[in-house]
Amino acid sequence: MGMVASMCTEPIKRRRAEKDLDDKVAAALRERARSQQRTFRTVNSITMRLPRFKDGLRDIKDVFDQYDEDSDGTIGNDELRSCLGKLQVQMSDKEADDVHRYCDIDRRDGIQFQEFVVLLCLMYLLFGPDVTRRVSEFESAKLNHVFDELIDAFLFFDKDGDGKMKRKDVTRRMNEASHQERTSSHITAQLFKEMDLNRNGEVNLKEFLYSIIRWAGHETEDDDASNEGSP
Repeated sequence: MGMVASMCTEPIKRRRAEKDLDDKVAAALRERARSQQRTFRTVNSITMRLPRFKDGLRDIKDVFDQYDEDSDGTIGNDELRSCLGKLQVQMSDKEADDVHRYCDIDRRDGIQFQEFVVLLCLMYLLFGPDVTRRVSEFESAKLNHVFDELIDAFLFFDKDGDGKMKRKDVTRRMNEASHQERTSSHITAQLFKEMDLNRNGEVNLKEFLYSIIRWAGHETEDDDASNEGSP
């Protein structure tokens, strides 16, 4: 009975953790949108930054390997708590567990590299640049720049500023440049489908970041194999 009860409550815990962290991220995004100028004005300007994103993300792989203490390609719950401790992010064990659930996007029972990048970017948004300084004193300015641009790319599409990107937002942004031909609805629908990982009709920041990392070319062979059935 205990095992059955645990299996039933796990999805509830995950949904609660998702909502709580989504709300915190949305509040941080609203504050950022009010206090800073937008970096991007066209979809093309974001697309042109993908090589720079890829270059910046390469530096995080060494950091991931440091926290992956057993070198199995995954950061488990204990390793994540160790990571958060070294980053001096003040969280209770429950909050650390919630972050683990939230960032375990593919639900493979651990944080893989792409998810680790999402985690660091979210910690940067929620706790500020001290996080990246503790990741790497030497590379902190570069990481800050990459995370700033990734977050601003999401805000470019998030018209309502509520932390949730809708398909209509993507369509509008894809077609707002008057000197370009309109993007076909099929392409826009496919693009949104690839980002909407949980198929709820909305894309939050973590889904957007996860997708951008894929498009920038940062996938391991295991990630490729696991995504073969993805749209």
